[in-house]
Amino acid sequence: MSGRRFLSWLAAGTFVSLGVLLLMLYLHAATGSDSLIFPSQVIAAALGVLAVASILGGIVYGWRAYPQHRRAIVFIVALTLVVLSAHAYIIGNPPASDPPTALSGAVGSHIVSPDKDNFGNPQVTITSTLTGNQLSVTFAATGSAESNGGGKAIVLPQLVAPSQVSGTGFGSGATLASPLEPGGQVTGTWTVSGQATDIKVTYQELNCYKTTSPSEYGCIMDEIFYVPWGMAIFTGQTCSTGLNAPTDCHLEHPWLGPGLMAAGMAVLGEFNSAGWRLFPVLLGTFSIPLLFGIAWKVSGSKKVAYLSALLLAADIMFFSQSSAAVLDIPEIFFALAGFFAYFAGLRFWKFDKYVTAGVLLGLAGLAKETAIFLAPALVTYILLFDEGGLRRRSFAVLKVALVVGLVFFTGLEAYDSVLVSPALPGSSACAVNGANFVQNIGYILCYGSSLNAGCPWACGWTNSPGSYITPFSWVTYYNPVAYLKTDVIVSTGCSNGVCTGSYTYPSVAYYGVTNFLETWTIYVWIPLVAYALYTQFRRKNQAAEEPYFTSLGVTPSGLSGDMKLGAFALILFVWSYVPYLFLFFAGRVTYPFYFLPAVPAVALGCTYWLTRSWFPRWLMVFYVVMAFGFFFIYFPEKGFLPDWLRVLIGH
Repeated sequence: MSGRRFLSWLAAGTFVSLGVLLLMLYLHAATGSDSLIFPSQVIAAALGVLAVASILGGIVYGWRAYPQHRRAIVFIVALTLVVLSAHAYIIGNPPASDPPTALSGAVGSHIVSPDKDNFGNPQVTITSTLTGNQLSVTFAATGSAESNGGGKAIVLPQLVAPSQVSGTGFGSGATLASPLEPGGQVTGTWTVSGQATDIKVTYQELNCYKTTSPSEYGCIMDEIFYVPWGMAIFTGQTCSTGLNAPTDCHLEHPWLGPGLMAAGMAVLGEFNSAGWRLFPVLLGTFSIPLLFGIAWKVSGSKKVAYLSALLLAADIMFFSQSSAAVLDIPEIFFALAGFFAYFAGLRFWKFDKYVTAGVLLGLAGLAKETAIFLAPALVTYILLFDEGGLRRRSFAVLKVALVVGLVFFTGLEAYDSVLVSPALPGSSACAVNGANFVQNIGYILCYGSSLNAGCPWACGWTNSPGSYITPFSWVTYYNPVAYLKTDVIVSTGCSNGVCTGSYTYPSVAYYGVTNFLETWTIYVWIPLVAYALYTQFRRKNQAAEEPYFTSLGVTPSGLSGDMKLGAFALILFVWSYVPYLFLFFAGRVTYPFYFLPAVPAVALGCTYWLTRSWFPRWLMVFYVVMAFGFFFIYFPEKGFLPDWLRVLIGH
């Protein structure tokens, strides 16, 4: 077997093992059989082995087969490893729970934790009594509710034996699955066989757990919606859209994103924040080599590919969303994979590049329904710039559209038929009953149209007092949105408990803001591309002997590589951004992270501008350095810097 064919089978095995893992989770959810847990873990391990083997195999094959491209291979491997290392540095920050804390004191005394909520209340209070040889310990979470001061949920209290003890302990009242929330308490009773004058109790505080109703896991932005849904899939919870539907389910979106989070939980644990974010991190990281490949295949230029990958890596919103258990990054990854499959001419078995691209774009739709704006971008490009005549291009468009629809329908119906129950009478806003594809789509559309209170001019996230972040703000300026920010206050000049000063810096801060240094270039490269295309088409029309529409669909040989890159960037940007202008004027809430699918288009278009022959090389280098400077300012965690510099940066 040739190296290329072997590599193709490795890659196919990776995707198949991921599909089988999701299927095992699906069957576990449907049957509730714990016997499927171990096979799922084995398949997860196989997925990891196959994925690593595919990546290493691809690198080795490319190194041996294409010695003229070794510099490009080294570049993209190094960039991918740097981005992956940056994600690994922060993937578990903040962790779902703190390390165990110990409290000790005399039996019969009132023991309180030094850790306070914002109102000065202790997070934990312990009381105990010893009657004969019976020791009773009451462990209470005494912080305020989250909305009134930030009290934390408590889990896993354990008595550290003062001597030989036996008993049932605190029972199951403060587990990771059922945390002890502020105001709650558990009591345990032990039989003491020796003298007991002091006790010690260890416990853990939850960082990524919302204690206001509904109580749910999650930290960074919308993790509080999608992590519980991933847990619901992991445990087999049935969902619905009814008035009394579980709050863990969010059927306003397709299920693949939370399904991937559930797969991460199968690998690293249900209550491990790194497990929640594992697949978003991997998919976000490997979106960069995908864009590298797209830029190289379309333009034929390694320089263009280098810059495109660097600019995508330098977008802080893309990085922050890749670091969180949310839906957007899986959608973008599968869409980029579909684009790459088309431009690289990838075939598998009897499936040509159109079918392969359609399958991947269908998966993008299962990750988030807004991929409905990404699939038309490829369809538009095929219709205008693909090979052959109008009939051939139209057939290719039809093939892509049918495959996208088939994958999306099959995937959504499979989930609905097992894990969605009929919703009677339906939600107050969307009275959609039942559990099938058509009714789920109805609920998605109904829910989306219900997000319109006060729109278009007075809704969404606040930009500054009296204004809101709108789609116009996305491409001009808005105040960076802190998805999660935790400040550290350090007291200075302290003596005998009295401090004369203090300083503050963020210990961790995830921001939702695009790299404006890249975004603002749309005002340069879009006119450049549009004018270049207009000039090209007019020249073709003047010389053409065939009908106008045929000349409009210029064959690839009629456009240079950089023109094809600019055309694709423009088409992708229009489909990723302009629909939200219409939704905004129609009264729909439009959040700034909706701009995220347009970020790869911005990176490609910005590269088109930077690589013009008249653009100074030194200025291009300076621009890329400035873009990474913007990225560094908003990098989520800067514990490697001295405090004075963290204070100076302020983000």
